[in-house]
Amino acid sequence: MRVTAAVFAVFVAFETASGPPSFDAPQVISRHFTAKDQQTERYVYVPFDVAPGTTRIAVSYRYDRSDGANVIDLGLFEPGPLTLGTKAFRGWSGGARDSIKVGIDDASPGYWPGPIPPGQWHVALGLYKIGSAGVDVEMTIEASHDSMSGNAPTLAPRPAGPIRNGPAWYSGVLHTHTVHSDGELTPQQLADKAVSEKLDFLAITDHNNTTHQLAAINAPALLVITGEEVTTPGGHFSVWGLGGPRDYVDFRILPGDPALSTIVGAAVSRGAIVSINHPVADCLACSWTHQIPDTVSAIEIANGTMVARQQAMTMWDVLLRAGRHLTAVGESDWHRGSAPLSTPSVRVFATELSTRAILAGIRAGRVVLMADGSSPPPAVVVRADEQEARVGDVLRLKSGEVFRVVVDAAASSYKGARVDLVWNGEPIASSTMTASGHLEFERFASASGYMRVHVFKADGAPISITNPIFATVTSPRADR
Repeated sequence: MRVTAAVFAVFVAFETASGPPSFDAPQVISRHFTAKDQQTERYVYVPFDVAPGTTRIAVSYRYDRSDGANVIDLGLFEPGPLTLGTKAFRGWSGGARDSIKVGIDDASPGYWPGPIPPGQWHVALGLYKIGSAGVDVEMTIEASHDSMSGNAPTLAPRPAGPIRNGPAWYSGVLHTHTVHSDGELTPQQLADKAVSEKLDFLAITDHNNTTHQLAAINAPALLVITGEEVTTPGGHFSVWGLGGPRDYVDFRILPGDPALSTIVGAAVSRGAIVSINHPVADCLACSWTHQIPDTVSAIEIANGTMVARQQAMTMWDVLLRAGRHLTAVGESDWHRGSAPLSTPSVRVFATELSTRAILAGIRAGRVVLMADGSSPPPAVVVRADEQEARVGDVLRLKSGEVFRVVVDAAASSYKGARVDLVWNGEPIASSTMTASGHLEFERFASASGYMRVHVFKADGAPISITNPIFATVTSPRADR
């Protein structure tokens, strides 16, 4: 149901080239929403008209938050359809801002500057939480006209690489936020933080927009990947590898809506990767309740409380045992504060430091989760006869064939570490890392499955979790 409203007209007072900007009288629209509206119509759209010659629109809103009982998000659509994936989407700030502006030459973070087409625009309201008493929302809309308004800014350069050549384990983070959603740092400040932590790559994943692309970043040695955290009412997911003016992935997908597969598939067809974020979380509508489309490639298993992480890992193992080769990642979901970006982080084995190569490494499962941003990942190799397989690979074995899982981790951070060999989600062997930083597990092939290595400090704190090496086991008769 679309909320109806009396549509108001904005009359333009045209100015000479040397005249000052003119402003229309503020227009005020009030609406009342109930808990029923929140449960049945998660997104509502309040229309208003914009006249030709408008160069800037300012929108502000206010409501009684009732100590958190009411939470309403804010967004904006220009004239056009309100269907999923519409190009009329102009921006989203969620609950991070009480007022926003959109003009030809600039806009609030989270919104795209550019031409202001005349016609019917919509204030979008996301009814995140509404208390039992309901809530009144008052919106104030102002239009201005400036004949001296400049041109729309262009996207800032985001070199896709290669920033560095050669195969290596590259260190980075894949889930971060800036002032373009609800983070506290600008894109440049976030990049500075990543550089200070000696990271190789940084994915910026602001909620429901990619306007951080407008911000210049001076960090020549850092690969900055354009992403988005798509914040739906049925859970959140990251999309890495977006790019271009007004590029975004629509977030207005209710739990159970089959359109999720279409939206995810469209992003993947553009070369992006989709990853489920914090599948178990303690905030409203943050846990994953959608189906999981076949085009999803990854899942966060190290984000949130220890219990949430254990539940996320269980979910990952259920999917792996069902034959889904989802790559696990661990992310800080960094918004603000003094904590490192890279606690936790990932190492991605890639042929070079470029967006294309990093995404290819993630797709291939060549990822190790690390508790910090500086420790090297353990080197894990499975050897059988003349075969060798590393993280992300598939090993082909005969039933009863011996294979050895070799773990090398000589860095000081691994001294005295406990190393667990995990098969199909269950620990099956454990050993303490030797002084030389080398150990081996010997096993005999019995059935197809997957193996990975978990490493813990002596006090039980995690150091690293590898992604799986898959084993396909055939009986001797199958080879005849």
